[in-house]
Amino acid sequence: MKRVHVARKFLSIILCSLFCVSINAQTILKNNHPAQYQVKKGDTLWDIAGVFLNSPWLWPDIWQNNTQIKNPHLIYPNDIIYLSYRDGRPQLSFENPSFGKLSPKIRVLNQFTPITAIPKIALQAFVASHRIVDSKRVENMPYVLAGSGLRKLIGKGDEVFVRGVLDPDFNQYHVYRIGKVYGTKQGFAADNTEIVKVGELEIIDQQGEISRALVTRSNGLIHKGDFIVRAQELQLRPLYFLAAAPDDLQGTIVSAVNENFQIARYDGVVLDLGLDSGVVAGHVFNIVKAPISVVDPKTQELVEITNQVSGKVMVVNVFNNLSYAIVLNADDAIAAGDIVSMTN
Repeated sequence: MKRVHVARKFLSIILCSLFCVSINAQTILKNNHPAQYQVKKGDTLWDIAGVFLNSPWLWPDIWQNNTQIKNPHLIYPNDIIYLSYRDGRPQLSFENPSFGKLSPKIRVLNQFTPITAIPKIALQAFVASHRIVDSKRVENMPYVLAGSGLRKLIGKGDEVFVRGVLDPDFNQYHVYRIGKVYGTKQGFAADNTEIVKVGELEIIDQQGEISRALVTRSNGLIHKGDFIVRAQELQLRPLYFLAAAPDDLQGTIVSAVNENFQIARYDGVVLDLGLDSGVVAGHVFNIVKAPISVVDPKTQELVEITNQVSGKVMVVNVFNNLSYAIVLNADDAIAAGDIVSMTN
């Protein structure tokens, strides 16, 4: 009897495992998923993941790094992605299951660059020119004192006077302007200042704390009081890695990056999650509408509506206690105060 009991228990475990794998395959994959997909120029990882998966952020769960590819993480136009199964679990790879194991090879990439998680133009729209820093740092930065000849309108090709201590061995600087300040009103212990790049300049001459510089690039007019920092381009990595944010990580949309009438797809938002929360670039969250109260027309009771998912957002740049994210899709109006979380 004991052997029969053990055998039945063992059989039930096997059946349960097979059933769970089957459920996993059915829930993770779209009903109309293809067996393979050829990557096209202009594709994004989010779009490709959406071809196969109900939840695109689960891509890392089934993406297999193939040893036959020199750099297994990067995906390029003309690559073919195949769907296969290993031990009953779905997996995506460059390996054609019809041909068996492949020998090592290197792709010929020509002029192609790796695809990004979202369109690069959406990243450049604000990520390359926006930063968030401790407000105390801004107070001590060198700044534009005046235009040469005391001109009020300052643009590309104009000379300016800069006040502040500069590095004598460094003459390339970026010009920034103060944007929004996130502080006690948003629940932070200290003020955090958003700074927006408005131009570039080259130091021509230094005389003590007053320097003369030439504006080499301008996104508009440079103002007196705009401050400068040593030139350092923010490298926008391909962001080919998507990942669901941890279940226990929850935050809030503090603000829209741009003052748009309505936050839409590929718009930028600021989250009250940063390095101190463990958030990283690539984390994907659900956007959950802030609770709203409505009056029941029959009972006249005040009813609170909660847990309404209205879209998805992906983190793209992380600072100490804040981060920038981009809206991947919006099924309803999105606004400051909405919650970001993988649970709802």
